[in-house]
Amino acid sequence: MRKAFTLIELLVVIAIIAILAAILFPVFAQAKVAAKKTGCVSNAKQWGTAMAVYLGDSDDMYPMFMYNGSFDVDQGDRSLLNILGPYVKNEDVTKTPISQFGLDQRATNADTGFPYPSTKTGGSVQLQRELNLGWLNDYGINYQDMAGFYPADTDAGFAFQVRSATAIARPANSIQFTTGVFARSASGAPMDGGQMTIDPPCFYYPDGSTFVSAPAGAKFFNFGGWNPSKPLDWSVFGGMWPYYNNFATTAFMDTHVKPMTPSQLSAGCTVKDKSSGQIYNSDAFLWGDR
Repeated sequence: MRKAFTLIELLVVIAIIAILAAILFPVFAQAKVAAKKTGCVSNAKQWGTAMAVYLGDSDDMYPMFMYNGSFDVDQGDRSLLNILGPYVKNEDVTKTPISQFGLDQRATNADTGFPYPSTKTGGSVQLQRELNLGWLNDYGINYQDMAGFYPADTDAGFAFQVRSATAIARPANSIQFTTGVFARSASGAPMDGGQMTIDPPCFYYPDGSTFVSAPAGAKFFNFGGWNPSKPLDWSVFGGMWPYYNNFATTAFMDTHVKPMTPSQLSAGCTVKDKSSGQIYNSDAFLWGDR
């Protein structure tokens, strides 16, 4: 006759299982976070690779995307996803696995006021979806150095000259894409994903000149720059650190990718509000090599 388990034995077994679960659950959680970070690195790598393939098809000239403030494809605006879509071939690369904001939420943009794709007709429906997802891309481009941005407001006098990839002297030390936040609510919580254009931590050399590629006579343009005194501001870069756990997944112009801390990203310059600080070490500065 088989002896049954006693209540004490059953409780001991349950206690052992509970202890093992308490030990293993944090390990599983860490593994999940590590997997998300790996996915984030993979997406950044895909953006860098897509840009490299595009450059091979365009005589090594970086792309020019349009912006007139309308965020409307029927008024001429275009995002990088509109341009690099044939090379990335996957909308999912616009979203880091760390973000809680899905693609459909970004495409409809209830919080940011972009035109809904559903308000468009014909081919404009997909183009608008790509524009929205491209603008809220978690992997923002270092547009100041590559000058792939043209504000299509002729009265404003803004103009950028597209650079050739062959003019980049230090591609392994020049940032191409890095993670950012488009906007924050009043409480500091992120809204709707990332920001396609990322401002550098500094624009100016000690003599007052800038490293951007606006031609002579054109106005200097930026989206607000870093604002260290307002860490939860909506700004394109200064508010990102609490969201991304104090690191940014960064793709360089030679397509290698690595996580970077704020101090690493701002090497070679003194960070002040609105990116008004000075570049004191050009060799260490990662946002432009002119």
